[in-house]
Amino acid sequence: MKRLLLVLLLLIPVYAVADRKTDFINNVLEYENTQPKDINAYAVNQEKLDMYRATHPRYSFPKHIKDLTKEQAEQILNYFWDNYRFSDYKYDEIQEKVWDMMIHMSMSDLEKQINACIRKYYKFDDSFYAPFGSVASVSLLNGMSPKHIPDFYLILNEVKY
Repeated sequence: MKRLLLVLLLLIPVYAVADRKTDFINNVLEYENTQPKDINAYAVNQEKLDMYRATHPRYSFPKHIKDLTKEQAEQILNYFWDNYRFSDYKYDEIQEKVWDMMIHMSMSDLEKQINACIRKYYKFDDSFYAPFGSVASVSLLNGMSPKHIPDFYLILNEVKY
């Protein structure tokens, strides 16, 4: 009985993370489907489709975003969730904001924003750089004090434009 309880306790966090991922992807698939398909399809824009096609040529995904299916978009969103370590975020608020930014921004703009935010929060000099989704980038965002999470939003607004 104790073993069963221990196994269940170990599995609950895994299930919660997987469920959060599913919720994020399903919500964005549903909401973003209202956008014109020439701009994005199911929250995937042309840039992200091109990135996915380059790293996964065996799937033969369409070249143009207008031809992307919901199932293909879901596969791409799962890839971005996993590849950019969204499950590793310690704070739900940061995870949600960064996911939203990833959906609505180019990857290069997102990386610039996250790096600018990290530089400002930690008072790093302008030479600091961590690739978006890297262990360093996620660890630094996780290293923010819980009481400073609202500062993350304020800093993002300052560095956004």
